[in-house]
Amino acid sequence: MAKAISFVDVCLFGAGLYVIKRLVGSRRSNSLPPGPTGWPVIGNLFQISSERNWEDFAALGKKYGDISTISILGTRYVVLNSYEAISAVLEKQSSKCSNRPHLTMASDLVGSSKGLLFMDYNDRLRQHRKHFYRLFGTRSSTAAFNSIGEEETRRFVSKLLRKPEDLVDHIRSTAGAIIFKVTYGYTVQEEKDPFVELGEKVLAIGSLIATPGAFLVDFIPSLRYLPEWFPGASFLRDAKKYNQLLMDSVLKPHQYVVDQMAAGTAIPSFSSTLLEGGVSPEEEDVIMWTSMAVSLGASDTVISAIHSFFLAMILFPEVQAKAQAELDAVVGSERLPSFNDRDFLPYINAICKEVLRWHTVAPLAMPHVATEDIYYNGFLIPQGSCIIGNSWAVLHDESTYPDPEVFCPERFLCETPPLDPQNVCFGFGRRICPGKRLHLAEASLFISVAMSLATLVISKEIVNGVLVTPSFDVTSGILSHPKPFRCKITARSTVAETLLRG
Repeated sequence: MAKAISFVDVCLFGAGLYVIKRLVGSRRSNSLPPGPTGWPVIGNLFQISSERNWEDFAALGKKYGDISTISILGTRYVVLNSYEAISAVLEKQSSKCSNRPHLTMASDLVGSSKGLLFMDYNDRLRQHRKHFYRLFGTRSSTAAFNSIGEEETRRFVSKLLRKPEDLVDHIRSTAGAIIFKVTYGYTVQEEKDPFVELGEKVLAIGSLIATPGAFLVDFIPSLRYLPEWFPGASFLRDAKKYNQLLMDSVLKPHQYVVDQMAAGTAIPSFSSTLLEGGVSPEEEDVIMWTSMAVSLGASDTVISAIHSFFLAMILFPEVQAKAQAELDAVVGSERLPSFNDRDFLPYINAICKEVLRWHTVAPLAMPHVATEDIYYNGFLIPQGSCIIGNSWAVLHDESTYPDPEVFCPERFLCETPPLDPQNVCFGFGRRICPGKRLHLAEASLFISVAMSLATLVISKEIVNGVLVTPSFDVTSGILSHPKPFRCKITARSTVAETLLRG
């Protein structure tokens, strides 16, 4: 006859399960990547600065190795500070970590869940990429828009000569002129174009809402249900304004294309090509959001990179002189450089690579989320962890790039050049920015660098008889920009001035 199970047996069995669970949990905990000890509840919240936090993450790498972990308000962040670790996790195991963290402010309140930056890896995301690569998948397909880039860049350099003090405004308006013509067939206004201004506002919002820790509601989602009048709930009112701006940036340029196509006056563009022949409402929605991603994502990357280039030319005049010597030998002084010269200007191309390395436009790649447990080098990255690839740390690693703070294009011209920054600065794995393969950003950077150096002298400004040396200081956020600086811009020759006038 079977023995009856006593209360003591049940207690012993439960105690055994508890001990096993603690042992397994301890083993699991011990296999987590190392990191600093945090406080209860808030974790390491106050150990990571909101300014230049990529440097704080890089410091973790120096102390704990190329993989480390922190916790902020219950969310685990695993930081990868080497290309080896990034490649092993985000590239080779991309099927396990291609989702994005769900940010309540960005996705639920502002409505960015259809945007490329915040979308999980799903069929809609694959549709976005299919559209990207259909029109911009190769350098030859992008070449169809080269004439736009060349003409708008000529205008940009000409405007710089007239008003060099407005350098940043000129860069922004030119990037907008190129990308809106390519994306929507739209010609921007010379002053205060409504689409360009709208795009700038949305970019600023995107950088803010994508920053981990910027909004408490991202850590405590139930706060979204507070009434708007409640003290501390101003983020709800902000979210409504942000949502309206976001939807305007998606719908208004799209409606412009639809109206132009109906009138038979549409200029061939990314958007009009995808809409040709009629599409379903679902396809049209994807096209609208894809076009917005092209227009805003590409433009902000280009703006930051070109601004960085001008700063580098001021701080490293010997690079400018060497580049101009190459341009004089290959292009001469009787014409402006074009995309046809690209393969014959190795030093100019090396400058473009060094621009992307020296000032990393996206210092921290947008976090990925582990959809299942991931193992790397004996460590466990638990399901649900946010994984951050520290692009800045990789591109400023002294073992790969000696003297990383020095702007040195020659490092990419040696017999065995180091890691190409384009493999790092556009993100990783299945969430890599399409800009890497679209050739849009690198094409705009190349023609801006080549044409500017062929026609301009970029130097330090003299104030009260003293040369002013700008500092290399940058903004924080998902996308980083150089902070404003003073510079002197003059024409290399009267021939250059004539060429710029067209």
